[in-house]
Amino acid sequence: MKTSKKRSKAEQKPKEFAARPFAALKGLKSDDAAARGAAAAKAPTQPPAQRPAEPDDLSLFLREMADVQRLRPPREPSPKKGGEQAPDARETAEAAERRRRQEEEERRVFADAIKGLRLDVTFSDQLPEAGGEHSRPVSRLRQLKSGQIRIGLELDLHGLTREEALESLEQFIASAHRRQQKAVLVITGKGNNSPGEPVLQGAVISWLRERGKALVAEFAPAPRELGGSGALVVFLKPPGKRAG
Repeated sequence: MKTSKKRSKAEQKPKEFAARPFAALKGLKSDDAAARGAAAAKAPTQPPAQRPAEPDDLSLFLREMADVQRLRPPREPSPKKGGEQAPDARETAEAAERRRRQEEEERRVFADAIKGLRLDVTFSDQLPEAGGEHSRPVSRLRQLKSGQIRIGLELDLHGLTREEALESLEQFIASAHRRQQKAVLVITGKGNNSPGEPVLQGAVISWLRERGKALVAEFAPAPRELGGSGALVVFLKPPGKRAG
C-alpha cells in the first residue's frame, strides 16, 4: 500500500512556475483610476480665462476727450445806449459817404469837361454810312450799339499819373489810326498823387479835343455796358482825312 501511494505521488506532475510580479497591483490600478474619476467629478468646472477686451475707437476717443472743454462762442457786442454805433460800423458808414461824395464830384467834373463838345442830338430814321465824313457822335454811337461799328482796341489808364496817361494815350491813338481802327475805348481813372480829383478824365478830354484832333473825328462818353462815364469811345478819322 505504501508503495502504491508513493507511485501515485510520483506520477503527479509538478505545477509550472509563473513569474507575475505586478499581479498584486492589479487591484490597486483599478482603485487608483476610480479615485481619479471621483476626484474629477467632484472638482468644479472652471471657465477658461478670458483675455481682457481691447478698447474700441469710441472708448479711446472718449478717454482722450475727457479733459477737453467746449469753447464758448464769442459774445456779440451789445448796442451802446443812446443810438451810438460800434467803431467798425461808424468807419464803414464814413467810408461809404466819402465814396459817394467822390463819385458825385467825378461825375460833375466829367460833365463840365464835355460841355464844350458839340453833339448832334437830332435823330434820323436812316443811319449814315459808317465812317462818313459828316457822321456825328450820336449816329456813331447808334452804329456802335447796332454792331455796324465795333471797338477793336482799348486803353486802360488806371493807376497812371497825368504825364504817363497822356503819353500812353498819344501812342495808342496814333497806333490805332495806322491800323485803320474806326473806334477805340479809353478807360479813364484818377491819377496817382491826386486824391479826390479825377485829373485823368479832364486831361484826356483836353488832349482829344486839341492835340488829337488831327486823328480823332469825335468822342463821347461810353455806353453803360462799356464803362459809362468812366470811359470814352473815341471815333477815329479814316486814313487820309487828317486835319491840316
